[in-house]
Amino acid sequence: MAYNWRQMSAEQRADVLQRRQLAGQPWHGPPHGLESHWYHLSAACYEHVTVIGANPERMATFERELLSGLSQVCEKVSVWCILPNHYHVLVQSRSLPSCR
Repeated sequence: MAYNWRQMSAEQRADVLQRRQLAGQPWHGPPHGLESHWYHLSAACYEHVTVIGANPERMATFERELLSGLSQVCEKVSVWCILPNHYHVLVQSRSLPSCR
């Protein structure tokens, strides 16, 4: 269900969101700001195609470049999880705007 979001009609999307909210599940795109300037960053490959992890070398290169880029703009990169088609990173930065 999650991967055909863009093919759904507005009515279907509203129905999915309503069911998720009634079940106590998060929205499709919840706010990611955390206390004390901590941010959970997450992104997925277009259509959730395996691009990041197309092969082990590609995944290692992506990890190295992601962490290098984040280290230039964030005070701290705490944890990260890189998967074949998306990633998650927890960073602390006082220069990023709050999501509140």
